[in-house]
Amino acid sequence: MKNIKLGRTNLNVSEVVLGGGWVGGLFIDPSYEVMEKALEISIKSGINWIDTAETYSEGQSEKNIGDLLSALPVKDKFYISSKARLDPKSSETFESQIDRKLDNSLKRLKTDKLDLYQLHNKITIEETRETLTPAQILEKNGVCDIMQKIKGDGRVDHIGLTALGDTKPIRDVVNTGCFDTAQIYYNLLNPTAIFKEKGIWNDQDFSNLVFDCQTQNMGILGIRVFAAGLLATDIRNGREIPVTHMIDIKEEERRVKRIYKIVGETFGNRAQLAVRYGLSAESLHCTVLGLATLEHLQNAIQAVEMGPLPEDVLEKILELQKSNFL
Repeated sequence: MKNIKLGRTNLNVSEVVLGGGWVGGLFIDPSYEVMEKALEISIKSGINWIDTAETYSEGQSEKNIGDLLSALPVKDKFYISSKARLDPKSSETFESQIDRKLDNSLKRLKTDKLDLYQLHNKITIEETRETLTPAQILEKNGVCDIMQKIKGDGRVDHIGLTALGDTKPIRDVVNTGCFDTAQIYYNLLNPTAIFKEKGIWNDQDFSNLVFDCQTQNMGILGIRVFAAGLLATDIRNGREIPVTHMIDIKEEERRVKRIYKIVGETFGNRAQLAVRYGLSAESLHCTVLGLATLEHLQNAIQAVEMGPLPEDVLEKILELQKSNFL
């Protein structure tokens, strides 16, 4: 397991990161013993970071992770990151929301400081109940200024954003250099964040986003490598929530079939192929894995051992992607 310096931060992170999210649910649904085993396997493999959020099962993910990590010896310390989703329609100010949410996350995680604290809202052109605009983030005493303050008061070392929503306003925020890291949507179904030009691409286009992050020397975290499970398995659990907004799940499933028809089973099982594809993107510092079972975790570790995909396979996949999987 490689360790990679996360952009301009002082964190040297494992190339895969444990995700504490609801879609996979490994740190929400199983017994405490299973979650303990997941950490034990991760430590032995060299994984050194776990990412969660206050909204994952109403804080249960954070609470479970806090209980687990507080029982570990110092030598097995993990980096910890969490996220806050703000309510722009609330009468409570953004500053009060961030202050309250961060303190509650610290309590649940049983720590006095987070290595990384991230804005969880999508960033959009128009404000909605759950999204923020660049103006709300970048105005004087806006979200960016508030998050800089919590770096200054010692409760977090670094701040980041979730780069989902509308591409242009996301890039506008990234290009200010306010945030230290960005979570980037990147997988076999949508690799456009590393594109310079979208060509004939007809799903959401994140072109130039990784380039913008690199210009600011930001840490780049790949997320949704399994596309909420669509790339990992044919079994559907009702948690397959799309985060792009131009194609539906039926079209995504068609594209999945095209990928595996082209690539076959030579490069591991479906989940391992998806992880190896994420590891093949040298511009990503790490990939956050949303997992459901210990078997999924062991599969992912085996994928790391297999390494990135060969260049000829990546070229074949890219040709398919750029044709919109025709």
